[in-house]
Amino acid sequence: MIASCSPLASKHSRIEHLWLAFTPMALAHVAENPSNRIATYAKALIGYDELFGEDGQVLPHWMPFVNGFRNLSFADLEDVRSEIRRQLRENGVTVHVHGDPAGTHRTWELDPVPLLVNAEDWVQVDSGLRQRATLLNAILEDLYDKRRLIRDGSLPMELVYRHPGFLRPCDGVRLPGAHQLLLYAADLARGPDDRMWVVNDRTQAPSGSGYALENRSAMTRALPELFQECDTRRLARFFRTLRSTLSGFGGADPRIVVMTPGPLNETYFEHAYLASYLGYTLVQGDDLTIRDSQVWLKSLGGLERVDVILRRVDEDFCDPLELRGESMLGVPGLLEAVRCGNVVVANPLGTGVLENPGLMAFLPSLCRKLLGEELQMPSAGTWWCGQEKAQKYVLEHLDKLVIKRIYRGRDLGTVFGAGASKTVLETLRQRIMKDPALYVGQEQVSFSTMPCLVGEELEPRRGVLRAFLSADSDAGDYAVMPGGLTRSAPDSDSVVVSSAFGGSSKDTWVIGDEDEPFASLWSPTGQAVDLSARRNLPSRTGENLFWAGRYAERVEGTARWLRSILEARLEYVENRDTAQRQHVSQLLATLFEVTHFIPASSTGSSDSLKNDHELHAMLTDPSRDGSLVSSLQLLTNSAYGARDLWSRDSWRVMDNLTALLDYLTKRPHAPVTTFLKSLDRLITELM
Repeated sequence: MIASCSPLASKHSRIEHLWLAFTPMALAHVAENPSNRIATYAKALIGYDELFGEDGQVLPHWMPFVNGFRNLSFADLEDVRSEIRRQLRENGVTVHVHGDPAGTHRTWELDPVPLLVNAEDWVQVDSGLRQRATLLNAILEDLYDKRRLIRDGSLPMELVYRHPGFLRPCDGVRLPGAHQLLLYAADLARGPDDRMWVVNDRTQAPSGSGYALENRSAMTRALPELFQECDTRRLARFFRTLRSTLSGFGGADPRIVVMTPGPLNETYFEHAYLASYLGYTLVQGDDLTIRDSQVWLKSLGGLERVDVILRRVDEDFCDPLELRGESMLGVPGLLEAVRCGNVVVANPLGTGVLENPGLMAFLPSLCRKLLGEELQMPSAGTWWCGQEKAQKYVLEHLDKLVIKRIYRGRDLGTVFGAGASKTVLETLRQRIMKDPALYVGQEQVSFSTMPCLVGEELEPRRGVLRAFLSADSDAGDYAVMPGGLTRSAPDSDSVVVSSAFGGSSKDTWVIGDEDEPFASLWSPTGQAVDLSARRNLPSRTGENLFWAGRYAERVEGTARWLRSILEARLEYVENRDTAQRQHVSQLLATLFEVTHFIPASSTGSSDSLKNDHELHAMLTDPSRDGSLVSSLQLLTNSAYGARDLWSRDSWRVMDNLTALLDYLTKRPHAPVTTFLKSLDRLITELM
């Protein structure tokens, strides 16, 4: 029996229905005004869409948004877009894309047009995701305990043991309570049967919930009336459930920390943002230590016991003693502390095995076996090449399938057979035949499009919604965030949805069918719950704050000195006073001495009137120790290392300083006197 699942076999051709619906007569009701963005958008559709139904009319749950959106002029749209960008920039919302020529920290992109999901659809999504999380939880518990699924042949041994996410040192390690899978995320897209399909399962350290929260914050400020008119469900209740579940593992007053790989990680902003929002301490691996199989935080006041770790470090990097030996990001001995029950890690170490796309082929049968139910949410037809018949099918249909490895690796990403060259397909064929257990073939499904604002017009783009779930210990079930993080493709032809390839994000509005009670992270007494404020800072954070202050003093002093030099230099140019010339040279020489800035041997002179090279370097060269931009870079680095502790207003100042740093480093050949305004602005920001 070939393990595969595909709801496509019995579906009707909804694409043909929808295409026939988009005729000139069907669009007449929205095409009266040639400038109508909705009509223009409808004419561009070639398939099924989130905004329009099969009859060619705007879906009812979109109508409040569409009516408000129609009334926005181009100037209004630009104001909305500018407001969103301003908020994201000032709040420091960034994503780090390795190798990105645009810079280290790319500002997060947010489309002003959200994705709307009606209440009826969301009930099905909510139920399907909770069932799927329960199923994955049962599979996870079995794989690290009795392994009955492998013994009775329900899961092939190679599919599990060949996956690097199956961590043998975690055998027999379990959390107290019914939930072993505490956090779960699923990438969803609407398939041709008008149902949400699961594209990917994310179980290792699911990311994106912080960005979803920030997207919501920006949208409610930019479009508050539309948000209210659409009866959008709120997100705070989900995070309240998450915090309640984590707190249940640590007694009356647990010490909970967010463990991050550090400021160079792609989603470091989210780590810092969630730590601040939830009231947890942000730590890196070497902020923690193990004593007597217990985890301790190295704080300014001494060692403090840690009860729960909300993990954002890949699991195999978490313990160099028992897992990846070369890791510099983890805590030696962490797994032993988990094994002894002295600390809870969320998600638990070893959950990465559930991200194996080959498992999708077996989920329908496993759902019937473990839960006695039919799997509610479909996945694309999946064939694991470790089975002979499945391998044969994949090799015969390479040019029509999507090929993946059972785990993510740098040597092979996702290959779309329909767009691959013969050379690529032949290379892929040889790889599969050499080691078939490592490869999966999936049916390429054309998912729905959604409206995206491009310039002044709406254009259709494919998109993926990442939904988030947290174990709900009080209810004995899972809680689903009513919304999530939606990402759209960069252009209309693209089938790849990824921030790394230029895609944008969207807020996701789940339309409520009744008034939703207000929920927030404030305690019932009206006092904000901020556990981190009552405890000592981690030593690293204290050091970063100390050096941020020292570098701020250094930058301000250097900036004031440089401003005095440039002003005196302008006075000399105007008056040609010999004493003034000597004064400028003496100021520059003294500045070199106090900042330990070493002039290049080729010039050597501190007379800026003869040679501007060293003065330029002092202003704009980050590679020269003691220069203004070098000290400014050190200041922003130190501030970023304590990102979770800065208020939004403080971070706006840091963001302005970063913009100034970028401006200065990109103007190495500008006349030195043009930097006076920048120095004035820099000093003002520091004040």
